[in-house]
Amino acid sequence: MNRIRRSGLAVRLIGVLILAAAPAAKERPALPEVITVRTLLSEMVDFETLAGRPRPFFKEAMASSYSRESRKGGEAWFDNKDVGQYVRTEMNAGRKEHVLADLRGPGTITRFWSANPDLTNAVRFYFDGEARPRLELPLSSLFTGRTPPWGPEFSYISGTGGNLYYPIPFGASLKITIEEKDKPVRLYYEIGHRAYPEGTLVETFDPAKAADWADTQAETARALIHPKSAAAPDAKFQSALLTVEPGRTAEFPELKGEQAVFEWSARILGTRESRDWADPKRPHNAWRNVLLDIDFDGERSVSVPLGDFFGSAPGVNPYENLFFTVAADGTMTSRLLMPFRTGMRLRLTDAGPIAYSIELKVLAGRRPFTEGTYHLRAQWGTLTRDSWPFFDLNFLDAKGEGKVVGTVYQIANPSLIWWGEGDQKVFVDCESFPSTFGTGTEDDYGFAYGDNHPFVRPFHAQTRVDGPWSGGHVSLNRWYVLDALPFRSGIRFDQEIWHWMPCRPTWTHVIYWYAAPGTPGPRAVDRTMLVPRDLGIREDMLEPLEGEALAHEETGGTAKKERLANCSGAEHLVWREAEPGDRLMVHFPVPAAGRYSIELNLCMSPDYGRHRFFINGRAVPGVFDSFSAKLFWRQAELGVFDMNGGDNVLTVEALDPNARLGNLFGLDYVFLIRK
Repeated sequence: MNRIRRSGLAVRLIGVLILAAAPAAKERPALPEVITVRTLLSEMVDFETLAGRPRPFFKEAMASSYSRESRKGGEAWFDNKDVGQYVRTEMNAGRKEHVLADLRGPGTITRFWSANPDLTNAVRFYFDGEARPRLELPLSSLFTGRTPPWGPEFSYISGTGGNLYYPIPFGASLKITIEEKDKPVRLYYEIGHRAYPEGTLVETFDPAKAADWADTQAETARALIHPKSAAAPDAKFQSALLTVEPGRTAEFPELKGEQAVFEWSARILGTRESRDWADPKRPHNAWRNVLLDIDFDGERSVSVPLGDFFGSAPGVNPYENLFFTVAADGTMTSRLLMPFRTGMRLRLTDAGPIAYSIELKVLAGRRPFTEGTYHLRAQWGTLTRDSWPFFDLNFLDAKGEGKVVGTVYQIANPSLIWWGEGDQKVFVDCESFPSTFGTGTEDDYGFAYGDNHPFVRPFHAQTRVDGPWSGGHVSLNRWYVLDALPFRSGIRFDQEIWHWMPCRPTWTHVIYWYAAPGTPGPRAVDRTMLVPRDLGIREDMLEPLEGEALAHEETGGTAKKERLANCSGAEHLVWREAEPGDRLMVHFPVPAAGRYSIELNLCMSPDYGRHRFFINGRAVPGVFDSFSAKLFWRQAELGVFDMNGGDNVLTVEALDPNARLGNLFGLDYVFLIRK
């Protein structure tokens, strides 16, 4: 075996495999004379086109139901009324129609999402100034996967969100409306669209001609379900085993000349699971402790923890969609095309306390690096801070020319309540107001209403959801291909942070973009923030018990269910008109006798008072004061108790209201953890 030394560490070449039947290398695809559904369908899975300057250059933007109050700035910038907001309302042939998008010039729809996928109100598409809609159907039909020409690979419901990823081009204009009949239409929607330069030839969508592009659609559907990388005729797999000591760096053998990496994979050897969160051999620590740096043509282009680069973290969360595959054995594979003119250097640095051995396998071959070819970029960031007041977290502030092609969003949520009301806000080429303004974090990632179930789709996925409810570690990814975000002079990509509960989460993200050579690269990884947040052993946590659903009785005052948006299920148990000394007894079940810690999620407000708690008659130390000048919440940890199997009782005793406005008590949920 050959042995190569880098940074004083051994790098062992495992072998080189020449692929005998790799497809031919491609020059940049020729500019189509006319943009059609067929050309756009091909572009949905074209890694070659994704890695370069758009031809023709286009502007990607969004029509959405974002709150128009946001335009006022200040606190209104974070207004959450992202529903029922329209361009205008008009009468057409006696019908009341709300205009969702009114687009002028040549362009195409790239994506249509809604949180109302079951709504049957008629949606109409008026192309090129036509008085009668060429396309008219119930909104729900956009998302069933059964309405021609949209098959299930392009049209579906994912986590209660309706998604249509399919090009709908127009030559001169497009107006999209939804009809209102007997009651107001409270529609959540996001419609991504491209605007091409004036004079661009675009063939307008005509569903009657779907047979003309059926073969291309079938090819694209197969590529979405079974993704494959682009390749070259002389492509070679080069493999290496890198062993990296703490604080040291190892390097993959340098690739030289005008080439591209078409696919590559990594696997960390010797990882294991245990109940010790800090164990450096646990996958969530190993994959975060190994840092990935890639230089193209002498420019730092990728700077990300190794595991995070592959679209899901922390740890090994198996999934496969268009860009990446994470296998159950820990092998992680990327299909993002990585072209370069003179060379590529890939380095791994061990920021952890033990040595790691990493298998790498890289498929590279000749590919022209022409004018308009971009370098791949990837940047990682993390932040821990209070969730209230709301704020914008910057994912990227890039200068020069390029296009954003993907994001990964992770949250370590110490609360059990929904965390994702924040909107994406994308400013392209020094815009004063974002041309992409979303309607909620989960909306861009293709689901709705805080659905807490994993899912995987070609362009988006929720790969990890620890629970219970919305708590623990959650990981999402989203790939922008047909709806990539090109920019000429710069882009700012902000993610609004809007959590329903005051708490202190950790947010982590990766953003991927292609950039013209010579433009600034990614920020360096903050090594002080690498360790994934320990939020407890999820298997020990019982499903929370909704306060308003529990049996209860009171010696004075009145306790009943009341609505409040911040609560789990938007409801909680409220005890009103209690006098000092009155007691509220809340019964809650425990599946088996044992020791449990108990946490209550309690409402705080100006008219809430002071109370003392008992568990099965045992006093909880201290007094709990729920007064707050404005609506707030407290996750009250009562301690560890020996509990009965079956019925147990939380007793709440009202105390003097401390000369405040009231003495209310509000219980959202009871949360137990086995000890």
